[in-house]
Amino acid sequence: INIGGGAFSDCDGLTSVTIPSSVTNVDGFARCRALTSVTIPEGVVSIGDCAFVHCSGLTSVTIPESVTSIDSYAFNGCSGLTSITFNGTIAQWRAISKGSYWKYSVPATQVGCTDGTISIE
Repeated sequence: INIGGGAFSDCDGLTSVTIPSSVTNVDGFARCRALTSVTIPEGVVSIGDCAFVHCSGLTSVTIPESVTSIDSYAFNGCSGLTSITFNGTIAQWRAISKGSYWKYSVPATQVGCTDGTISIE
């Protein structure tokens, strides 16, 4: 099950969302400026192109170890994103396929993993 592109785009009043564990691909919260925190559930394997692009109010995101790809521009322009947590190991984080500009203009410089912290490549 996918949350399709543009599903919640430009929902300026959207402050929180619960993503069910049946979802495997997240792609559609672009420009949700009031969204402050996202916890992506275990089972999601892909954070799609432009999924959270320009969600400037987003300050923290938690990514499950099931994620294998973070596509291009996924968090591009998330100018408030200072905390990225990955519920897997550093080795698993490094194995994730990351598209171009997936984190452009993101102030977070590190990702917290279960076995330590790693600088964002």
